[in-house]
Amino acid sequence: MSYFSKIYATNVLQFARFFLAFSLLLTLICTPFKDLFPEFHIVKLKDNLRELSSLNYYLWFTNIKIPYVITLFILTLVILGVYPRFLSILHWWATYSTFYTMFIIEGGDQISVIITLLLVPICILDKRSFGWIKLSNPPCINKYLLYFSYTTFIVIQIQLCMLYLNAGVAKLSVAEWVDGTAIYYWFNNNIFGAPEYIRFLLGSLFTNGITVSLIDWSVIILEIMLFVSFFLEQKFKYILFFLAFIFHFLIFLIHGLGTFWISMTGCLILFCFNPTISFEQNIDEMKKIFSYYKNHFVSILKI
Repeated sequence: MSYFSKIYATNVLQFARFFLAFSLLLTLICTPFKDLFPEFHIVKLKDNLRELSSLNYYLWFTNIKIPYVITLFILTLVILGVYPRFLSILHWWATYSTFYTMFIIEGGDQISVIITLLLVPICILDKRSFGWIKLSNPPCINKYLLYFSYTTFIVIQIQLCMLYLNAGVAKLSVAEWVDGTAIYYWFNNNIFGAPEYIRFLLGSLFTNGITVSLIDWSVIILEIMLFVSFFLEQKFKYILFFLAFIFHFLIFLIHGLGTFWISMTGCLILFCFNPTISFEQNIDEMKKIFSYYKNHFVSILKI
């Protein structure tokens, strides 16, 4: 188990935390304040305080801009990588409070609340003053605490693989996904559909019965394969990371969910990367895998 202590000597954990924090930061600074925190919504929340909602520090202040600024400050410190063991707690608190206060939310915000909470038991053992620092030797950590940290990391991966399994399997109960037409309707939706320039460039793919069905079922297969990747060798996880990264990026281009793409990138790093080597080494390993398959494919074509 001592090998897992290397996670505190690499920057993979910090990269994941960066994307999760950056996603929420962009939401806060790029969305009109009154749209995120309309007065009638805040009044309703304060009138219905219950159980864990008392932890929501947005509801502690009369002026809602004060906790808003506090959140921006916390997220900035997380992005900078300052004292992960302390900021991990504040990161979850800020994410939790913001999620349960914002009037407009999406799936990336919800998964961020869960993942930042699960990161606390892991990050609290990180003794570095800056999470971006890469150490030549892993720190010495109590083996029982390290077991708990490792178990929590596995729980994060199980949470993410179940998320993708649910996304893939749930589509099989929807007639439009099964018959291959769901993508067509989402692509052409008046509210969530693709912008005009994307429709002009790619519209033909979504009007052809064969290509639209291929795209439709490719989404389902990819999501189920991301669940399966939990049980696969690391080299296959790299391939699925790349495919999932492109998949979420296309969702951003077509449906405009940019912060969802960013937050899911952070999740995919935790799910598919080897946390005991640096982020740069993971990228190099991924390049080697693609280079190998590329050369293998070329050699087959030459036969």
